[in-house]
Order: sequence, then C-alpha cells, then structure tokens
Amino acid sequence: MKFLIWQTAFLGDVVLSTPLIRTVKENFPNASILFVGRPFIKDLLKGYKITLLPFSKGLIESFSIVNKIKICNIAIVPHRSLRTALIIGFSGIERRIGFDRSELSVVFTDKIPHKWELHEVERNLQLLSPLNVEKYLKDPLLFLEEEETERVLRKFNLRSGTYVVVNPFSNFPLKEWYIEGWNQLIKAIGKSYEIVITGLPSDKFKAEKLKGNFKNLVGKTSLRELMGIIKGARLVISNDSSPVHIANALGVPAITVYTATSPEYGFYPLIGEFVRNPADCSPCSPNPKKCLRGTLECLRSVTPELVLKSVEKFL
Repeated sequence: MKFLIWQTAFLGDVVLSTPLIRTVKENFPNASILFVGRPFIKDLLKGYKITLLPFSKGLIESFSIVNKIKICNIAIVPHRSLRTALIIGFSGIERRIGFDRSELSVVFTDKIPHKWELHEVERNLQLLSPLNVEKYLKDPLLFLEEEETERVLRKFNLRSGTYVVVNPFSNFPLKEWYIEGWNQLIKAIGKSYEIVITGLPSDKFKAEKLKGNFKNLVGKTSLRELMGIIKGARLVISNDSSPVHIANALGVPAITVYTATSPEYGFYPLIGEFVRNPADCSPCSPNPKKCLRGTLECLRSVTPELVLKSVEKFL
C-alpha cells in the first residue's frame, strides 16, 4: 500500500502534519509514504523514512506532479486549496481523503468535517478516521541529532539552556505584535537571559526597529540552523508563527502572542501557553490580510505585562 500525504502550506503547517506521518507508519508498518510539500521539506523532515517530493507550485510542475503521485493508493490531504484539489482529482488515486471545507471538495472520495474548534494536530488526524486506525501518535516531532545542535550552537556562540528565542515576525503583518511591546519584553527578559532574535532575510528591515541587548540572527540562519538554535533555547516567544511549532516538535516550550488570530483556530502551543488578544473583534481570521475595522487595535491590545506574566512561569 502506498500513501500520499499532501501538505503544501506554510512551515508550521507541515510541522503539525508530522503526527499524520507517524500515525500512518505506526498503523501501516509495511506501507510506503510519499510526502508532497514545499521545497523546505527536504531539510525540515530530514530523518523521516519516507519519500519527500518537493513542489514549488509552478504551473508546468502542477501538471507533471500528477504522474508522480498517481502510483499511490490512498491520498491524505490536509491542504484545502483549489490547486491541490485539482491535482488530487486528476491523479486518479483510488481513495482520496480531504476536508469538507476544501475548495472543490467533490474530488474527495471521503470528506471529513473540518472543525476549527480542534487543534490542528487533532484536526489532521481526523482524516485517518475512515481507515479504522487503532493507535494515534499526536505529538509533532522533528529529528535533530545532538551533534548537529552542538555544532550550530558553537557557530553562533550560544550555550544550551541559557538563552530565550524571540521571533517578532510573521508572513502576515496582522499577526505581528507591536515593536514597542517586543522592546519592553526584550529589556525585561534580557536582565537574566541572553535574547536571540530570529527571522527571515525579508524581516531585516523590521529588525532594525528592535532595541536592547540581543543577538540578532535575523536572516542569518538556514532552516536546520534555526532548528538547532530553537532546540538549545530555554523558551521560545513568538507571534502566531512556525517557530512555536518547531519548538514544540523539538520538546521546547513556547509562548504565542496573539494579535489578529486566535487560539480558537487550533494553532496554539502544545507545550507552553498563549496570551490571548483581549480585543472585542477577536478572533478575526486564521490568516488575516486586512483589518476589518481599519483600527489595527489588535496589534496593541496585548500588554507587555500580560506576556511577562506567562514568561515568568517558564523562566
């Protein structure tokens, strides 16, 4: 039997799909798994004994990938886009399991109710319910050898357990807590712990607005190096973004600061806790692109005092 797992969403979404991989392998030990995701899966999912098929979502590539996946017998599809549904439909895979809220859900032979009230891990695992799975493995997991972690820490002159990772950035600006709040947090925590700021190369301009004593690694790490830095951290503090899920998949506690999004969408930390946005317009959207009120009040609704109260529980 050959399984296809298709998750071409963002980094954090792929991390939260690792329980799908683990549960399929646990219940169908003789089956093979083909995982389709964005090119970063080659680094992120290193250590999993599965076949990885990177997909950049190009038009020509969308046609060619159909022939590569049609060898599978069962498709498990947590991604809900129209492109995904079309490719899965044209593949001719015999059994195609997806969510009822997916675009063009008619292509799926089994449609599973998509429930926002569940954590994303639980929600994804619901896709396996038609297969009479007996044992579910619910913990996200990424593989990182101790030697690799030590090499990364040496490169960036860090000592395990002595620093806190702060990620103030996101692919969605409405998920970013305000800079002044981060600055106050950095100042308070920096009295006792080294602060390491992480982010993408595209975040470098925004990082210039941060103040205080910290190690700025924004845009300076590969994905595997970021994983090593997170693995050695005492705590990760982040917007609603992938470092939270990477941390949990490596056994590190994380705190999410919510702005326009909400824990009600099911992407909260499984190890750690979150600071909920108290604005009366919350929740807004899982991936908000525009403030519906035009006030952006959610970006400042969470106070530094609220975040520090959570931080103190872990430090």
